[in-house]
Amino acid sequence: MSVATAPMPGPGDDLPQRAAEVVRARSAAVPRVGIVLGSGLADALADALEVDASLPYAELPGFPVPGVPGHAGVLSVGRLAGVPVVAFGGRFHLYEGYPMDVPALLPRLAHALGARTFIVTAAVGGLVEGLDAGTVVVLRDHVNLMGEAPLRGWRTPDGTPAFVPMRDAYDPALVELALERASVLGIEARPGVYAAMQGPAYETPAEIAFLARAGATVVGMSVVPEVLPARALGMRVLGLCSVTNAYGREVTHEEVVRVAREAAIGVGNLLVDLLPRSEGA
Repeated sequence: MSVATAPMPGPGDDLPQRAAEVVRARSAAVPRVGIVLGSGLADALADALEVDASLPYAELPGFPVPGVPGHAGVLSVGRLAGVPVVAFGGRFHLYEGYPMDVPALLPRLAHALGARTFIVTAAVGGLVEGLDAGTVVVLRDHVNLMGEAPLRGWRTPDGTPAFVPMRDAYDPALVELALERASVLGIEARPGVYAAMQGPAYETPAEIAFLARAGATVVGMSVVPEVLPARALGMRVLGLCSVTNAYGREVTHEEVVRVAREAAIGVGNLLVDLLPRSEGA
């Protein structure tokens, strides 16, 4: 089933439409929500996600294969807690050498398939004291320090640049719903601000102090290149992050992956609980 959409802004290619045709050839499902499964979350949701069809990214036009541990590179269409979803098992990062238009393919394809809500999940580092590993941070804002603008070169159908309001980049009603449901479930959660860095090096002590003074509470190397395109397409956005290393702690990628898998259980439980409630928020 195809989904009629009004002309939307974009970088001028037809990759999402072509990829959507490939997905529709395997499944007639029309997702209402797109979800980016950060480190460990695909495993945490394995039993809850009722899969109608799965496709390797290699089969989708314009999609490379992720090269980061914990990112399988598989798209799944199905239902989560009864809600039709398209789940992206893996994302693309600038530090892998990709330009901004590659991570933007995730929300663009979700939108082309019919999704109007986009949920990003990610592993993050804490920037403030008292933010313990395992805490779920519900994003209410971000600071883009990647040095690139995700919507650079995007145009609206009339040819003008895609000027996108970002006051409520993360849907306030979904933020409140996520915090409320986390409290009900007994999941440690708090609102926060995401600082986006290019990576792949982890931050120096001076950079951590700078980011905290800039108002950020957590730091990561993704999310923003997906959120801005989603907002440009008019999608509601929710960001759920797992703190993998607390403020002041030494960090290695292996440790991040390990803790992310453990922390993903809380994010997965929260997603299963809030998804059926999200459309009424």
